[in-house]
Amino acid sequence: MRNQIKVNGEVERAKITYFFKETFRAHSKAEYKEIFTRGLNEDNSGVSGAFPWLYVRAFFALLILFTVNTFVLRLTNNALYVPSVTFLGGITFTVPFIILLYELYPKRDLSLFFLIAVLVIGGTVSGFLAQLGYTFIPKVNDWISAVTAGVVEEVCKLIPALVVIAVIKQKNPYACFLIAATVGAGFSVIEDMGYIFYFSDNSSYHSDVSTIVTLFADRGLSSFCSHVLWTGAIGWAYSYIKKPFKSIRFFLMIFLSISLHICWDFPLEGWLQVLDIGLCVIIAACVNIAIVHVSRMKTLANEVDLTAVNEGIIAEAKQMGGRMRFTNAANLTFALTCTLLSVLLLVFCVLPIGTDYKREEYGSKEEFIAVIQDHNDLVADWDRQFDDNGETIEELKREGKRVYAVQRENIGGYDYDFSYYFYDNEVKLDSIAVWVEFENRETRFYCFAYEFGKDVVWVFEVNDYFKDYKYQKDGTVTAVTYAEEFNNYDLLIVLCATGCAITICCTVVLAGLRIKIRRLKDA
Repeated sequence: MRNQIKVNGEVERAKITYFFKETFRAHSKAEYKEIFTRGLNEDNSGVSGAFPWLYVRAFFALLILFTVNTFVLRLTNNALYVPSVTFLGGITFTVPFIILLYELYPKRDLSLFFLIAVLVIGGTVSGFLAQLGYTFIPKVNDWISAVTAGVVEEVCKLIPALVVIAVIKQKNPYACFLIAATVGAGFSVIEDMGYIFYFSDNSSYHSDVSTIVTLFADRGLSSFCSHVLWTGAIGWAYSYIKKPFKSIRFFLMIFLSISLHICWDFPLEGWLQVLDIGLCVIIAACVNIAIVHVSRMKTLANEVDLTAVNEGIIAEAKQMGGRMRFTNAANLTFALTCTLLSVLLLVFCVLPIGTDYKREEYGSKEEFIAVIQDHNDLVADWDRQFDDNGETIEELKREGKRVYAVQRENIGGYDYDFSYYFYDNEVKLDSIAVWVEFENRETRFYCFAYEFGKDVVWVFEVNDYFKDYKYQKDGTVTAVTYAEEFNNYDLLIVLCATGCAITICCTVVLAGLRIKIRRLKDA
């Protein structure tokens, strides 16, 4: 009866206000030691009475580190910062989320370091299996690719997850959910890092910081309701259902996860895409919240040894003096301020404020070429032969022999200059130029080779403000161009004013807390 009262007390305390109060209160060194040594001691019986708190600190730290590195990349365009930005962008949301799920697991038989190993190794193995599977499946269209991705990736994540569960002989449904979710998180981290690196690296001239931040937020927020939960639900069903491979319910859970993955990848646009993603989020969130809640409550109810609940450590932390509580308030104020300033800096990185280069998207290579040639219908005739009777506007002879000559010919209303070199009996066409009216004057523009995948197209560079370009597999072209010398200064003023206001408020609060701490110390 007494044990049941303790369990009921745990349930009663699980209110949202108490949850956040426990999250942001001062935590002692003993609490840090307890969570990092959990699962590593000889005696790991009993349950933890602590509420989650480490995940918030991990998120604050990773967000600030990501922001600092992104801000440096934005200011300097130094490619050496791309790996750190890519790595931090891939883990800032996903790793704290796994820490939160770990802290919600009440038993002490799993180690945080073990989960980190599962994340790295399981994510790598599942990614390798998925890419191996893709090599044998041809891409037909976007709809078939969505089905292929859903089946291949979910099966390839499930394999290492079930192997880990079988090896450690874990029976608790929540623990199996956590292990499988961690494998999904590892796969998600690798995928997110790949997306951030691939789509943000436009050229050697320009790292698209705006795309980095956008993908960081998009992929990071979607990790809460995609790979982590899809794989975690299957891991839970594997342990919760007796003889899972003989149960239709287990395969229905696999089918549900695969279906959510397929629907998530459907090539929809507009409101249909919003509705599709929204339904996937709601279904995945509801299923997994129910899994976590039911598994957590059953674990607490079935635990016999409740004497190992770390109430002593928690009580010790709560009895810390007022000085420690005010110190914690100061630390939280400083962390919150850094977080708000980080958000402002990320907004600054997204906006085109004072950038040297900017990115432009083109739906096809033909559209991109038309802009370069200023929409003139120009053609490079590299098969043209030297015409002895043609108009030669420039010529160079040595010892009576022609060594260089330029011939002009009007084709389609444009004057083309063909430059030839003569080597004994061989004549070689070296370059082609065309005369076009550009910016109210007649100017000669030369022809250069542009590569679009395996195709090479000769283009006359009438508009030469493009620094570089990247041809995408879907046929689109991402070009890097010069930006205006300085623009959007009004937005910069607003961001600076907001940042100064936040900093001033933080300084005032910290000064007040510092005075209070000093008085308590003197007392």
